[in-house]
Amino acid sequence: MSRTEEFEERRPLLFSIAYRILGSVSEAEDAVQEAWLRFEAAATPPDSIKAYLAAVVTRISINVLRSARVRREEYVGP
Repeated sequence: MSRTEEFEERRPLLFSIAYRILGSVSEAEDAVQEAWLRFEAAATPPDSIKAYLAAVVTRISINVLRSARVRREEYVGP
């Protein structure tokens, strides 16, 4: 299975993690895309792709929250 297929299989899980943390569809999609870029750039494949991607998207989402807090922005929407 290719890296793309491995990632796409886990995309719904990654999106749900990011959305629960961020509360914004667009920011969650951005976090998932950033996770894809980091996964694709990894020199060696991780032992557990699911764990690696979940950890990466969680860290990215937390960093987005921290930067939003610094900018004193809040998401206003559904």
